[in-house]
Amino acid sequence: MEIFATTDVDKMRHDGHFWAIMLLLCGLVQGGTAFIQSALFGYAAEKLTTRLRTSLFCNIMRMDIGYFDMPTHSSGKISTRLATDTPNVKSAIDFRLGAVIAALVSIVCGLFISFYYNWATSLLVLGIFPLAVLGRSLQLRYLKEIRFQNMFLSCLLGPHKQAKKDAIVQGLIYGFSSSILYFIFAACYRFGLWLILDHNTPPMHIMKVLMAVSFSMGSISFATAYIPEYKKARLAAGLIFKMLGDEPNIDSLATDGQKREIKGFVHFKELQFVYPERPKVKILKGLDISVEPGQTLALVGSSGCGKSTLISLLERFYDPNGGEVILDGSNLQDLNIEHVRSNMALVSQEPILFDCSIRENILYGLDPKTVSMERIQQAAQLANIESFVKSLPAGYETRVGEKGTQLSGGQKQRIAIARALIRNPKILLLDEATSALDTESEKIVQEALDRASEGRTCIIIAHRLSTVVNADCIAVVKDGVILEKGTHSQLMAMRGAYFNLTQKQIKHPTSN
Repeated sequence: MEIFATTDVDKMRHDGHFWAIMLLLCGLVQGGTAFIQSALFGYAAEKLTTRLRTSLFCNIMRMDIGYFDMPTHSSGKISTRLATDTPNVKSAIDFRLGAVIAALVSIVCGLFISFYYNWATSLLVLGIFPLAVLGRSLQLRYLKEIRFQNMFLSCLLGPHKQAKKDAIVQGLIYGFSSSILYFIFAACYRFGLWLILDHNTPPMHIMKVLMAVSFSMGSISFATAYIPEYKKARLAAGLIFKMLGDEPNIDSLATDGQKREIKGFVHFKELQFVYPERPKVKILKGLDISVEPGQTLALVGSSGCGKSTLISLLERFYDPNGGEVILDGSNLQDLNIEHVRSNMALVSQEPILFDCSIRENILYGLDPKTVSMERIQQAAQLANIESFVKSLPAGYETRVGEKGTQLSGGQKQRIAIARALIRNPKILLLDEATSALDTESEKIVQEALDRASEGRTCIIIAHRLSTVVNADCIAVVKDGVILEKGTHSQLMAMRGAYFNLTQKQIKHPTSN
């Protein structure tokens, strides 16, 4: 303004060209620094977010099964921590944080310039400044309240009246916050005019103060816009770091413990157990039973009697509250957990298949480079699935779809059996492996299971008693204890609980 106010044309041309070049250079410097600021903060934020997500996932993988039984650690909430909360943290430390720092520096510089040229006008601005902050905070607070009001209004009989009231309040808040800046500038202009006329203050000093105040106000507006992101990030970071601080009762990745050869002798000794989330419901009440290496133990009984709990304890998903799980003469808790689990394989009622090829599903969890195609085919042959796979156009490279939707129940089950057998486990665990299949599929799968159980310890949980008649030992579980045990013929001769179960299934075959 001082340049354009001069009457010297040559001076105006010289100074105008000079400041035009200076502004051009300022623009280039501003663009370069903004690029560096945005790139560096963005890179640092992405790197930190990746590390945070990786650390969180690794910590989750260490947790025992009981950890996931808690409502606060459901799959949905854990997915939210990984997929939503970590990006929320990122949003508070990416280029926005750099811009906020720059805004704070601009505020300090603006105040310094304004005080340098006219301290009185600067004090006036600082006196009115809290009104601007109040207007902005009212906006933010009202936006926060809207979420709760929407939830509450949906339950009211007359939401229209409340909505009209909210519209008026919202208009007043936005009107106040929008006009307060003009009130501040009006006060500054009027006060500046008084200084110019009565105290001989140079007009350019007042204009410089007003320009510095304008830049400061813009920076304040940007900085306050960052507050919601900061609050959201702080909440997300609190949840994430709380989860990072969780310690597992049973560390699935622990490296300590003995790594002796597993032969397959299992003894459930006087087991007492309650689930952590159901402490008042006693599942096992002194259960005691053992199985020799290479033998098959079948557990039968009504739902909820503790059969599947025994498998969970053997895999050390949980530790018993009393008694011991003994494996080859050693307490399971003294053995290396990863080593123990690598010598076991589980085939459940509903096998989990992934949206990849049959070959990849069979190899899942193993290093593909260490397993030959011949070994895969041998496992498939034992699982009674090889002929079906060969009949497919793509063979072992056929994709099974999400959760194996392209396959029948029997085909999925046999792929799960092949996945178990390729690991050559010393202990094979079958949890209701045929209960969801029709008669024809059950027969094929049962043949595969009979082959799979040869030469290894096998623990079977079954409702269909026809699938366990050949077991070396059948144990009837009721109310957390072994009610009776023996071979099929021995138990039938006793005419006890097992005999009654078989008679019920003979009378009502379709229900079982």
